[in-house]
Amino acid sequence: MAYLPEGRETVIIYDEKSNTWQFETSVRRHITKIEKRLDLYNILLEELDERGRRIYICVAMKQGTVSPFAKPPRSKPLQNQF
Repeated sequence: MAYLPEGRETVIIYDEKSNTWQFETSVRRHITKIEKRLDLYNILLEELDERGRRIYICVAMKQGTVSPFAKPPRSKPLQNQF
């Protein structure tokens, strides 16, 4: 059985000692993004529904960096209005 919408969340953890990022999620679109690049992660824990689909996954990044800090939106170039 899938998680109810109010119970779904994504948690990102950085461990400074081991310099690793860990992701825990039950949000479908985040699970899908991780599944598309499974070669970048070590799966630590996963939960499947009765159909065999992942409804929860906990992974650690093998390599790479993540920036949790917001960036200002890119401004769109002005178009000529002539």
